[in-house]
Amino acid sequence: MGDGSEAADGNGATTAQASPGTGRAGAGEPEAWLAQAIARESSEAIVVADPDGTILVWNGGAERMFGHTAAEAVGQSLDLIIPEKLRARHGKGYEQTTATGRTKYGDTLLGVPATHKEGHRLSIEFTVALLRDAGGEIAGISAIMREVSERRATEKALRMRLAELERRFPDPEPAAELGAERGA
Repeated sequence: MGDGSEAADGNGATTAQASPGTGRAGAGEPEAWLAQAIARESSEAIVVADPDGTILVWNGGAERMFGHTAAEAVGQSLDLIIPEKLRARHGKGYEQTTATGRTKYGDTLLGVPATHKEGHRLSIEFTVALLRDAGGEIAGISAIMREVSERRATEKALRMRLAELERRFPDPEPAAELGAERGA
């Protein structure tokens, strides 16, 4: 392959191989073709927005996670996937981050609710990276996201079951100590 071609890997996934100078966008710039291949082929949702919060990049992982095609999402506000009650808070934080060029979340895995195209809630985890232009100014913010709704629902059910069991069967040690004091 080495010629910038794509092929199925036998497991239903498409693999891409590209190299500088193969006619792919960014020929001569290894970082450009590599970044494009990673974003295109990643199973994780990758979304990039400009400093105003307008979506610039929306990969296949984002299409699967949120239900919007790239054609529907690119050019739209990030509000497309942010629950209505959180939009003002998100907008304020996003604006502050792009204005200052700093985020306290750069190395933190964040867990937040999001909204699917069909209107149902998703639980997602993601990391963010500030994207700077050649002059060091913020050109946008990228997010790599994973949908974790099922895991969160399982964790919630386990916490509820544990709380129920703790109510039904209180800590046996105090009762054992009381029995020992009574000579039992």
